[in-house]
Amino acid sequence: MNLKNYSISTIGNDLPDQLQINDIRKRLVDDHTEIKIITEIEGFEALEQEWKELAWASDTLIFQTYEWNRIWWKHFGANKNLHIVAVYKGNKLAGIAPLFEDDITLFGRKVYTCLRFLGSYVSQPEGEPLIGSIPYSDYLGYIIYPGYEKIFYKLILQHFKEVVSYFDEIILDEVSEESSINDKMIPLMANCNYDLSYEIEQASSSPVIQLSSSWNSYLNSLNVKDRYNARRYYKRSKQGKAKVFNIEKLNHANELPGAQSDFIRLHQQQWNNRGFAGTFSEQRMRNFFMEISNSFYEKDLLEFSMAVPAEGDDKIVAVDVIITYKNRLYLLHRGMDEDPLYRKKGPGNVLLFARLNEAINDGVKVFDMLRGSEEFKLRMATKINQNKKIIVRSGFKPRGLLPGLAKKYMKLTHHIRIEKSHLKFVFKGEPIFKAVTKYSQFLQRRIKHKLHN
Repeated sequence: MNLKNYSISTIGNDLPDQLQINDIRKRLVDDHTEIKIITEIEGFEALEQEWKELAWASDTLIFQTYEWNRIWWKHFGANKNLHIVAVYKGNKLAGIAPLFEDDITLFGRKVYTCLRFLGSYVSQPEGEPLIGSIPYSDYLGYIIYPGYEKIFYKLILQHFKEVVSYFDEIILDEVSEESSINDKMIPLMANCNYDLSYEIEQASSSPVIQLSSSWNSYLNSLNVKDRYNARRYYKRSKQGKAKVFNIEKLNHANELPGAQSDFIRLHQQQWNNRGFAGTFSEQRMRNFFMEISNSFYEKDLLEFSMAVPAEGDDKIVAVDVIITYKNRLYLLHRGMDEDPLYRKKGPGNVLLFARLNEAINDGVKVFDMLRGSEEFKLRMATKINQNKKIIVRSGFKPRGLLPGLAKKYMKLTHHIRIEKSHLKFVFKGEPIFKAVTKYSQFLQRRIKHKLHN
């Protein structure tokens, strides 16, 4: 294919002045191949049906679905600009690069700007207070129709070549090691004349369990100790003398608010006990989770699995929030009651092994525990997925000093923001002397947790 022959159009308002998209020369369409750059929310929403069909037909994970990205943008994209690149072959949507423009402003001056994946880090999030700087989405990437990878990557790199001089960097965060970016896009950048340079850094690790064809095969794949524990915890969810917990799931949508509330309460208690304010101390994270769980539950893609003592007062002592998508389960969140009375009986393990048994019987191939180095994840994983961070720059533009300083500044302010949130959490409604003591205990628990992990 002759890459000099394609056209670029925009959906929504013109791109920001620095891009000057109209200065990128129009090209004659080759085989009706076209790039559309979507910069406004109306264009994003107009893409919904095509995006859904493409995601289902493509090799995608839950974080590339339209629903996930649209809800993420609603809660975390305040005052940022979309830069969604849609590649069409004729009238067929062949691929999407779901990007947005991120920037850092100091003293009223923009000192750094980049393109990032939707679901990624936001340098200076606006709106309600937000601690987070790591991506909320665990795997990020493009959505490409099978068989169109070659044309998509050639066109997306040509687009990067056209626009990269207007950005300090193009950052592709949390790229799965299974993504075709690794074996198709990177070799193109290395071998072809796109005038692009790049760096690859290690990003997050995600432990996964690759499931066997039967429960017995799975058990036989474990060592003796783990096999014994798997059987023991699984029996605690079954009928008979060994039963310790009932496992409950939602029967109707009107039960969802109660399950959400129970989960958030348990999750917050866990992290507070470890010396952290907890994810859901931030109202925006809470709102995002509520909307994601409402939307995905309505589509029968999300479940709340809850452990209740078989002999007790119907108290929920553990909750797993799990998403099902394309023969893969995602352990989105967990919440546990850390009262020793319950903890020693392992309600989290009971939930997990009961769900693994069910998944194997349903023919599920992967149970993805997502990011994190929690002990139970590392112990149970059959594979650790290592994500990558790919940083693309202009091959001609020297790396400036100011962007590097700006990123160091953002790293420092991120740590300050986190500690301020912890102080706010501890001091809320407490007398000063009691709050100081409480904060000291908070720090001790956090140090202890980090030393053990």
